[in-house]
Amino acid sequence: MSAVLLAWVTEIGIITWRDLTGKEKNHEVAGFPLPADYVATFVIFGALAFVPKSNQGASRAAALAAWAYVVATYMNAVPPVLNPSGSQTSTTKTSASAAPSATVGA
Repeated sequence: MSAVLLAWVTEIGIITWRDLTGKEKNHEVAGFPLPADYVATFVIFGALAFVPKSNQGASRAAALAAWAYVVATYMNAVPPVLNPSGSQTSTTKTSASAAPSATVGA
């Protein structure tokens, strides 16, 4: 099994796990991921799979890029406690009366 194919299977697993567990707060559809999520991974990893295996440098770079996508997806799926650079919810509340509105006069 090539490194890109293994990375793609891992990516599919992470995307499915993330959506089934509901870790994404702004995910509109509960349950399995949308087919577009799978198609996007198919396009990205499919393009990386076209790199010829005879060229060792390019093949390793494609495998590294594939696993970088997997790590990025995983870091977005873990709770914010384990991922300080992930999407954080703001702790400050703003109200309309807190800031005066500026009007431009003619």
